[in-house]
Amino acid sequence: MNIRAVLLVVLLVIHEGAGAVGAGAGGRRRRPPQDRWYKPGTSGSFYVESSPYTDVVDEMKDWIKDQRDKETDDLEEYPDNPVLKKQFLKSKPAHWFLPLLLGRSTTKTNLAFRSDNLYLSGFTNGEGSWFSFETDGEYVIPESTVLGFRGNYRDLVAGGVGTEEQAWIHLIGLEIGRDAVLDAIAVVNGYNPNTTPDADIKRALATLIVVFMEAQRFPYIRQQVHDAWENEQGGRLNALGAEMVVHWKRTSCALLIWATKQDKGDWNSKEARKLMEDPPEGLHIFTPEQARATIGPVLRSERCTE
Repeated sequence: MNIRAVLLVVLLVIHEGAGAVGAGAGGRRRRPPQDRWYKPGTSGSFYVESSPYTDVVDEMKDWIKDQRDKETDDLEEYPDNPVLKKQFLKSKPAHWFLPLLLGRSTTKTNLAFRSDNLYLSGFTNGEGSWFSFETDGEYVIPESTVLGFRGNYRDLVAGGVGTEEQAWIHLIGLEIGRDAVLDAIAVVNGYNPNTTPDADIKRALATLIVVFMEAQRFPYIRQQVHDAWENEQGGRLNALGAEMVVHWKRTSCALLIWATKQDKGDWNSKEARKLMEDPPEGLHIFTPEQARATIGPVLRSERCTE
């Protein structure tokens, strides 16, 4: 099965969840094309039960490279570190990544990731209904059901306790094998906010985020997921993989600041110095070469120190 094909079923799922705006004498009315929130976007179907993980993750990696910030020369000589476009969190992103994950039997879910930060904005259940997360004034998928929790790890795995930077510890031991992903798809497929326990849907979403997008941000996590996916016994995220997830912005900032320096030996920004510390405060990163090897896409944050 060619997972690169953009299937009609993707559009059908999206239309069911977001296209209908009312019914008149002639039947259902749909939004004018320019109002469809999911455009422009890149869609693809992934058969989780049968697809090699490399095929899935490489396809999504190509999506990210295609939607990098092509107007900047920052880090352009490093193709494995595409710089993402500037974020405007209160607005719809310039592009969406919309993978359709097909699980056991007829279970499925569409995910909507922003192309400017790879964050999950929403998902569908098996009926095609869209759900999104509580935000602080950030963009929300139109006509979706807004849930009573946020899409960060503090809410998804830490019970809303502590800070976001402390939530990584609750990712240690997260199951990331193929069966765990199929189980997560089944939970999301059957999601009903009135009957599905919050703990179940939160854990399922955390699994999908780690397996598909943290694996894009961090090659180390990608390798861990690959090994677990292709192992019949599955596998779990280890402590170093969990620690990494809170260092993407910091590592991205350190690289972007370094890229502006005339002296390429100057690896001394506040972010770079923090990365030199022992985990979990840092990642034992002492050079830009180590930083480039630690992450894939580079987040363009407005909160870098320089």
